[in-house]
Amino acid sequence: MARCATCRSRLEREAVDWCLSCGGAVPGDGAVWELDTPSAKRARPPRHTRLSSSEPPGRRSGWKGALAVCTGVVVIVLAGLGFGVEGEAGVLRGVGLFPAYDVITGTYGYIDSRGTMIIEPRFTEAQPFSEGLAAVADGQTWGYIDRFGEMAIPAWLDEASAFSDGLAAVEILDETGYVDEQGDLVGWPGSPGSEPFAEGRAAALVRTEDLFLWGYVDRTGALVIQPQFLLAGTFSEGRAAVMVRDETGAFRSGYIDSTGAMVIPAQFLAAEPFSDGLAAVWTGESSSSSWGYIDPAGVLAIAPRFSEAGSFSEGLAAVRLSGEQTRAGYGYIDTSGSLVISPRFWDARPFSQGLAAVQPSSADGDYRWGYIDREGKRVIPAQFSEAGPFMPGGLALVTLDEAGTEHAYIDRNGTIVYQWTEPAEQPVGAPSG
Repeated sequence: MARCATCRSRLEREAVDWCLSCGGAVPGDGAVWELDTPSAKRARPPRHTRLSSSEPPGRRSGWKGALAVCTGVVVIVLAGLGFGVEGEAGVLRGVGLFPAYDVITGTYGYIDSRGTMIIEPRFTEAQPFSEGLAAVADGQTWGYIDRFGEMAIPAWLDEASAFSDGLAAVEILDETGYVDEQGDLVGWPGSPGSEPFAEGRAAALVRTEDLFLWGYVDRTGALVIQPQFLLAGTFSEGRAAVMVRDETGAFRSGYIDSTGAMVIPAQFLAAEPFSDGLAAVWTGESSSSSWGYIDPAGVLAIAPRFSEAGSFSEGLAAVRLSGEQTRAGYGYIDTSGSLVISPRFWDARPFSQGLAAVQPSSADGDYRWGYIDREGKRVIPAQFSEAGPFMPGGLALVTLDEAGTEHAYIDRNGTIVYQWTEPAEQPVGAPSG
């Protein structure tokens, strides 16, 4: 029986590419995946590029402060500046801008995919771009900037979030609601805990007698689906997962359409959003293999055989197999239910920009993150304590140290294009998701 070149453990039969003991790659091409930290020589010092004098007036002005990047692992839509070619003419196009900390000023600005500071650091908190705008804070007040760094919505809000469907949830004096892209309040005040809009609907928590129940509002703030749900999800592909209490008193989840009609009966213990035409549901038929996938009609398209199942992204979904193979961990299936990347990861996240963050199984407690491609081949070694998705523009935000203060943006080759250390007393800066 073969042995791992890293830890010398005997390789299990199912360990085709990865050692299930230490997480090292099984040498087929002579390479070994060493769990190591990224090379410091890859990091480039911060570079600053101010907008030229040819930019419209006011787009070079700034206000004092610093910017904190929101924490989490989501795919984020970013907007920025870049050049494309259409025929023989160069056409200005929107590409990625990424929030990044500047150690010299102690503030945050926005870099491009090369690590160049495009919007000068001057904010105290901020979020990534969404629909052409980014929420930024000056001390305790929030506003929004455009891709040139100009204030599109003045900083007068107490809280601010990303735009979706042309609206952003905000808070003013303990009241919540939405603003549009011009900064005008919409349906003010809204319900507590305003949720993001998607497909023209947003979940709204409404008091009914002695209970708070969820309904949905439209983009004017009008209640269009009456409060009747214990939980309410975001609409995707014409469906939203909701939870109700059935005739026996048990909690069950099903799906509604944009009119509020229950188009897939509430019969599941849990239900995830639709993506790529399928939704993961917890059927509860057995304790070991209870997750499967349904189509928009509610018909089981992939039989329940997983102990955990995620949403599809770029045609693949991370799943954890049940039964004897549980110890092998997470793998990926395609929309037909075929296992296309064998289950060999301690944890696995959705694909974005053709890559997915994974944790190889490790016997010594080292569970750092790396990235694989759609064939399951490791392309960036496991060397990060946290790893975010690759975003439009080709960068991913990673955390380098266990304390969570060393952050960097890497490109698809794993090369660090921008790196910084945050003061311990400040919140960790990272996009949400």
